[in-house]
Amino acid sequence: MNVERPLSGRGLTGLLLLLVTLMPGGFRFAQAQGSEQFPSRSITLVVPFPVGSGTDIGARLLAKNMTEQLGQAVVVDNRPGANGALGSQVVARARPDGYTLIVGAATTHAANYAFYPGKLGYEASSFEIVAGVGMVPLSLFVAADAPWKTLADLVADARKQPGRLVCGSGTTVSQLACEVVKRRASIDLLNVPYKGNPPALNDLMGGQIQAVFSDGASAAPYVEQKRLRVLATAAGRRLSYWPQVPTFVELGMTDLEITSWSAVFAPAGTPEAVLQKLHAAVNRASASPESVATRQRIGSLPMVMSRDEGRRFIASEIERWARFVKDTGLKPE
Repeated sequence: MNVERPLSGRGLTGLLLLLVTLMPGGFRFAQAQGSEQFPSRSITLVVPFPVGSGTDIGARLLAKNMTEQLGQAVVVDNRPGANGALGSQVVARARPDGYTLIVGAATTHAANYAFYPGKLGYEASSFEIVAGVGMVPLSLFVAADAPWKTLADLVADARKQPGRLVCGSGTTVSQLACEVVKRRASIDLLNVPYKGNPPALNDLMGGQIQAVFSDGASAAPYVEQKRLRVLATAAGRRLSYWPQVPTFVELGMTDLEITSWSAVFAPAGTPEAVLQKLHAAVNRASASPESVATRQRIGSLPMVMSRDEGRRFIASEIERWARFVKDTGLKPE
């Protein structure tokens, strides 16, 4: 005679899990259960700019420290092109499971929306902010052997040669910086876009162009090697690592403060538990002694904020850069 045996505790638990998974909302429950094991394999950290850019330098240090925090490899994958849009598209279309992230910047996640409305292949709603990383003001550089010792020298020469001097732009943010200076100084500089700050700086040192707006991280080694000269910084006050360099505000260009920032983003739809785990890991990584020392060396300020604060910050930056584009008279492409 067959006698039905009651379900064991383990069997009953398995049946309940199956039923909950099949119920409406059950898939989300199963996702949350899976997220408790996150991460169980390596994470890809996309950098939408070239190797050697400020974002790349920060991302590599971040990846190293996140690997230590999470116990899984965090691998940097450079995807430069189209002012960071190519790498951003990759992450926007990735599976929202926390294993593909991007170190976005003011260019990719704010200014680009104003420059290329509806043409990026991604939108602000394509991402969830994970955590802020850092922010750094831009500076204006010329070659060390250039005849211009000051910003006034460059402006005077540009007025003598309208349209002849070239300002290289590695990002949409630096492109806007060039445009703002052109209008504030009433000069005619030819603004030439590049695929990132490193190639623009290389051409600057090679004599192909005359000036470049860039973050300090990309340019600092060349300044130390006396291959580049800093004419002015777009900061609120003089930078601690270049105290002899005046700000644009000091030189009469009021309110000319242009700061680039970087933050980690995940594809929209990534489970909240995964986002919170990543948020904590990024913040701990950014607080490491090595990260703090590097920020001090390149003049980057920490950008620690909750995810709610991060959402509000990104929304305000999108509005700010839209106003910037409008004020400079640049026509979105």
